Amino acid sequence: MKMLLLLAVLTVGCVKHHAIMGQVVDRNGKPIGRTNVTLVPGNVELITDDDGRFTIDYLRDAEGTRTRLTRRSEYAVEYFKVGYHVEKSTFYFKNGELVLDPVTLSEDTVRVAATPTQFDPEKFGDRGQEAGGSYEGE
Repeated sequence: MKMLLLLAVLTVGCVKHHAIMGQVVDRNGKPIGRTNVTLVPGNVELITDDDGRFTIDYLRDAEGTRTRLTRRSEYAVEYFKVGYHVEKSTFYFKNGELVLDPVTLSEDTVRVAATPTQFDPEKFGDRGQEAGGSYEGE
């Protein structure tokens, strides 16, 4: 009986862990935490930890139930963080643990330019500073 229990424990210990891991950094190599990571296909969305790291070790089927990662499959991961450009990488997952190269997000820039039309405040006299959205509880 003890031998059977020992064999069962050793068998469970030898089972390979299937996972896709990575990290998101900025252009200076500093981690970007709280980045949205989406795996396609697989219906998996998660958020990186404070060190920009993530681990995906499951997929979701059409009903949302967790399933195992499909081995020998091509996947794409999309990275999104407000203030940065969206990045996407594709890779082939065989089995075991796959550590992706760190993904560098670049800052999104906003161009501000003068408008060719002149704004005449006299035409909008009813819109003062007190105009605008109201907030619940005011």
